[in-house]
Amino acid sequence: MGLEINMTRSGTIVIRLSKKYLKHAALLLPDFEQYDEASGENLIPKITDAEAFAKCVFDALVDEEEDGTTPVHRMFEDAIREAVEQGAEGIVFPNEREYGRKVFAR
Repeated sequence: MGLEINMTRSGTIVIRLSKKYLKHAALLLPDFEQYDEASGENLIPKITDAEAFAKCVFDALVDEEEDGTTPVHRMFEDAIREAVEQGAEGIVFPNEREYGRKVFAR
């Protein structure tokens, strides 16, 4: 399997992405299609070195902004927001009655 997202028994989220899946995802990204007038088709790029390409994508994933955040931080922030908007369990807010009743783990 090219993309695996799992949670361990201890609650650790593990994301594994193969070079093959990364290549496939890059080739399907419509941003990089180029129209070829001669053939009348949209052409996609070719990955000529999957290892080098994967390293460059990794570097982009861990590239820090001035505040220390990376694209991975933003991905998790978006996922957290989505989970909360969909009614996530296990989280309470100061305006909720349950907020003051238990000690919560940090």
